[in-house]
Amino acid sequence: MNPHRRNLIIALLLVVITFGVYWNVRDNSFVNIDDPQYVTSNPFVNKGLTSKSVLWAFKTTFFVNWHPLTWLSHMTDVELFGLNPGGHHLTSLVIHIINTVLLFFLLNRLTSLPWQSAFIAAVFAIHPLAVESVAWVSERKNVLSSLFWFIGLWAYIEYLKRPNFIRYAAVFFSMAIGLMVKPMLVTFPVTLLLLDYWPFNRFKVGEQTTLPHVVRLFFRAVIEKLPLFALAVASAIVTYVVQLHAYAVQPFSQLPLSRRFATAADSYTQYLKKMALPYDLAIPYPYPDTLPALNVFLSAAFLTIVTIVAVRFWRSRPYVLFGWSFYLLTMLPVIRFIQTGREAIADRYTYVPMIGIFLIIAMGASDILSGNRFRKYILTSAAAACLIYLTAFTWVQIGYWKDSYTLFSHSIKTVEGNYMAYNNYGAAFLDDHKPEKAVEFFAKGLQIKPDSSELNYSMGEALTRQGKFEEAITYFARSSSLMFFDGEAVLNKRYGIVLLKEKDYAGAVSYFKISLAIHPMDTEVLNNMGIALMGLNKSGEALEAFSRGVAIKPDSGTLRFNKGLALKSIGKLNEAIAEFEEAARLNPSSETVRNTLNSARHQAAGP
Repeated sequence: MNPHRRNLIIALLLVVITFGVYWNVRDNSFVNIDDPQYVTSNPFVNKGLTSKSVLWAFKTTFFVNWHPLTWLSHMTDVELFGLNPGGHHLTSLVIHIINTVLLFFLLNRLTSLPWQSAFIAAVFAIHPLAVESVAWVSERKNVLSSLFWFIGLWAYIEYLKRPNFIRYAAVFFSMAIGLMVKPMLVTFPVTLLLLDYWPFNRFKVGEQTTLPHVVRLFFRAVIEKLPLFALAVASAIVTYVVQLHAYAVQPFSQLPLSRRFATAADSYTQYLKKMALPYDLAIPYPYPDTLPALNVFLSAAFLTIVTIVAVRFWRSRPYVLFGWSFYLLTMLPVIRFIQTGREAIADRYTYVPMIGIFLIIAMGASDILSGNRFRKYILTSAAAACLIYLTAFTWVQIGYWKDSYTLFSHSIKTVEGNYMAYNNYGAAFLDDHKPEKAVEFFAKGLQIKPDSSELNYSMGEALTRQGKFEEAITYFARSSSLMFFDGEAVLNKRYGIVLLKEKDYAGAVSYFKISLAIHPMDTEVLNNMGIALMGLNKSGEALEAFSRGVAIKPDSGTLRFNKGLALKSIGKLNEAIAEFEEAARLNPSSETVRNTLNSARHQAAGP
C-alpha cells in the first residue's frame, strides 16, 4: 500500500476510534469543581467574545493563573453554544482528536515506524488517564496547550531540516501561545533537547563517541534554545508570583524539602501504576497526612533502578532513555516540589508525560520480538488486547463525569478519606437548593478533616441558607485560614450576607466594603451592598452600588430592578421605570417586577 494512503487511513481510524469511545461525553453536564469559575458563573466568559471580556482575559490573574487564551477558548464556546455543556465538551473532544492525529504524524515522521506510532497515538487517545483532561470542561487548557506543544514540535522538525529565523520563530511562538493557555509548556525546550539526542542524534551518540564530545554538542544545543528557556523561566516566574500572592504556595515551614522529595518519588510511581491499572481513577486525590517510609523507599529505589537501566541503554537503545527522560522531565512542573493546592496527584497531569512510557513499550516490544517469526501476530494481538482493555475502562470513566453527583459519589467510594469529594458532593446539593442534605455530607467531610477551610466555609454557607446564622458564623470563623482564591474577599462577603439577613445593615456594609476593596467587580457584593445601603436610607449611595453592578453585568434583572427601586426612592421616576422595564424583559416571569413596573407607570401618569 502507498505509505501516504496508509497513513491517512490510520489517521482516519484514530479519529473514528476516539470519537466512538468519547461520544457519550456530549451528554455530560458541567461539574461544580472549577466549571463555575471558568464558565457557568463567570460574568466575563458568559458574555462571549466582547471587547471588554477579551481585555479582561489578557489582564486578569483570576483563579490563580494568567492564561488569556484559555479564557478566550471558553468565551468562544459560549459564543457558539451558549451554556449548553454538550457543545463545550465536544470542543474539548475535537481538540483531543486533533492532538491524537498530530501525535501519530509526529511520531511517524520521527521514527518512520507507522504501526508503532499508530499504537502510541491510539493509547494516548483512549487511555483512561486522559478522560479528566477531555471530559472536564475546565481542563480545556490541558488539551489546548498540548495542541500547541505538538505544533511546536512539528515546527522544530521543520527548523532542523532548514534552519532559519522564520522557522525558529515558529517554534518560539508555538511555545509562547501554549504558555498563554497553560504554563505546563515550561518543559518544552527540554523535550527539544531530548529530540536532539534521539532520534536526530545531534550529539553524535555512537560506539566510538567520547563523552566530552557529546557534552560539547549538548551545550551547543542548549545555547541554541536559550530564547526558549528564557520564555520558560519568565512563565515560571509569573506563575509562581501569581500563586504566591494568592497564598496558593505552601511554604517550606509547612512542607519541608524532605517531604517534597518523598511526595515526588511516590507520585512518579503512582502515576506509572495508574497507567498500567487504571481502575481506581478519581478526582480529587487529597494530599496524604503521612507517607509510609517503606513506600517512599521502594518508590525511590524503583525510580533509581529504571534510570540506571535507561542510562545503560543510552547508545544501543536510545529510545529507552528518551522515553524515560520525557516522562520524568515533562512531569516535573506538577510533581509537587513547589506545592500548590491540596491535591497530591491528578490524572490530567499525565496527558503529555505518559507518551514517553507508551513509546518505550511500543518500541521495546518490537525490539524484543525482532527475531521471532510470529512477531507480527504477537504484536497485533497484544496491541488489540491492550486497546480493548483501555477502552472498557475509559468508557466507564467518562460516565463518572456525567454530573457532580456521579463524579463525587464515585470519588468518595474510590479514595478512602476523600474529604474534598465530600465537599463537592455536598455543594451539589447546595446548588440544588437542598441545604439540609448538603449539611449531612459537609459534616462527614469534617469528621475526616475538621480543619478543612473549604468544608468549614461550605458548612457555614449551608447553615446560612437554612437561616442558622449564629452557627454559620462559627464555621466561617473556622475557615478564616482559607488560602485560595482571595479567601479574605470571600469570607467578608459571607459575613456581610449573614449580617444583612439579620438586618444589621451597617455591619453588613462594613464587610462588603472590605470584600469590594479586593474584588471591585463582584456583582453579588455590589447588589447586597446596595440593599444594605437602602436599609440605612442611603438611597444615593445604594444607586451608585447598583449602577456599578449594572455596568459590569447589564443582563442582570435583579440589579436592574434594585437600581430602579433606588432611582424611585430619590424621585427619578422615569429613569426608574426604564430600569423596571428592562428588569421585566430579563425576568418576564417575575410577578414582583411586573407589579412594581405597573405601579410606577400608574404613579407617573398621575391622578
